[in-house]
Amino acid sequence: MAFRELVFTVSEDLAESLGDALMELGALSISVSDAAANTDAEKPLYGEPGLTPDRQAWEQSQVIALFDENGLSVAEISLALTEEGFQVNTPIERSVAEQDWVRLTQSQFDPIQVGQRLWVVPSWHEAPKDPQAVCLAVDPGLAFGTGSHPTTKLCMQWLEEHPDLASKTLLDYGCGSGILAIAAKRLGCGDALGVDIDPQAVISAKDNALRNEVTVDFRLPEEDSTHSQHDVVVANILANPLQVLAPALCQRIAPNGHIVLSGILERQAEEVIATYQPWIQLHVWRECDGWVCLTGQLGSNTSENSASSQKKTLAKDDSSDLGASKKVRRYWGIFVLAILMAVVFLQIIYLSRQTLALQIAKMPPSIQAIATKAFTSIDNVLCQYLTCKEFPLRDFSAWAIELAHLKINPPQARSSQVTGVLELQIRNKWSALVAWPNLLLTITDANDQVLAEKLLHPKDWLPQNQEGIDIEKGSQGPAEVASNVFMNLPDAAAGFRLRVLYAIPSEVQNPTSNQ
Repeated sequence: MAFRELVFTVSEDLAESLGDALMELGALSISVSDAAANTDAEKPLYGEPGLTPDRQAWEQSQVIALFDENGLSVAEISLALTEEGFQVNTPIERSVAEQDWVRLTQSQFDPIQVGQRLWVVPSWHEAPKDPQAVCLAVDPGLAFGTGSHPTTKLCMQWLEEHPDLASKTLLDYGCGSGILAIAAKRLGCGDALGVDIDPQAVISAKDNALRNEVTVDFRLPEEDSTHSQHDVVVANILANPLQVLAPALCQRIAPNGHIVLSGILERQAEEVIATYQPWIQLHVWRECDGWVCLTGQLGSNTSENSASSQKKTLAKDDSSDLGASKKVRRYWGIFVLAILMAVVFLQIIYLSRQTLALQIAKMPPSIQAIATKAFTSIDNVLCQYLTCKEFPLRDFSAWAIELAHLKINPPQARSSQVTGVLELQIRNKWSALVAWPNLLLTITDANDQVLAEKLLHPKDWLPQNQEGIDIEKGSQGPAEVASNVFMNLPDAAAGFRLRVLYAIPSEVQNPTSNQ
């Protein structure tokens, strides 16, 4: 069967609606591309999981509709579009001959040389003749990760250029097709674990491991209950989820272990580095086509600085004069220095009490009680001499939204003040005092377009005058609270999204609507 392609060039705001109209007229498929593709004016579009992209199409978009040879004529399609209110030019019509579509698709995927030795070779291609080549058999499929994207290449190059993998364990978080964990195993890595939220990705990764004759444990997050630590933690996702996962990923790094992060645009690197700063110092390892790979080693800077300080102190002591008077002065100096260091140490403990408590709250339950008891004893002694004030911990990862449901009242049941109710159940997962979070409620219409955003402070969403709830003090977990928030919604409201946050992002400091 022969096919026809109709190519329309339209503005950004018409691309989606025109595609829907063409599907109604019998189009077999619709694709949208940049009309300026392969020119200096070409502009990429990027989006983050969980966020609405700023733009849905290009300023000038090509909408390509595929019809069979017996479909409506160009004149009939143009007339139907005009009757529906579209003002578009007559499309370009192209004939599409019947082809071996499987073979055509396969021809678009050639072997990819990732590093000096690493190759990704689809099953229908022969492996390169180089005897030093390390070949991975990975076919394009439903899971992300064929080695062609710069972010995947960067991670694989990092693995190839660290030859001590043989004695290391690895965690690939957001494993997709499993290509990074499989590459590590082919390079001699020890035990490897891959985790992904997509069941299809886990199935694909397991199939790829069998094809490459390596053993990798691929799991869904709910199956990853051991929270094991690894010498190398790799996460090739995107900047937004990498920032959300910062506490969880850093807890999975073994002492002196490495973390490798990719899926980050150059302009996002500083923000990601700042997010991970409380746990580990990151730096840009390499850049490729506007994407960067960040890496860092847990505790490496501290160990090096400590060893350097010890060497300098020994060298200074060895060169000291052994005269009696100088010895006395030196001992007095050491004594005064020890006093000053003790004072500084106590001040550091005092000023970082909340940070220490935060880390203790994240420990496994088996040792959390012992650590909490020891910390509380020391803290009580300090607070006898210093003015201590209780500040609840502030960490959004402590909170889990168990239930969020927006009930939108029908027009006949609405009052002037209340048109909807947000039913909410939120749980503090930690055995610690945690500050109540802010909630960002985004109201959308039936097309998932944002109508309004409302920042809900604890006083806005917590139940009033309920026993055991102190808005100022916070929540002593583990505990759960349920609440109904009554509000006035826009007339076109049809859906919502809800996020837990503390800092107020700039885009919602002055929301377009407080309804």
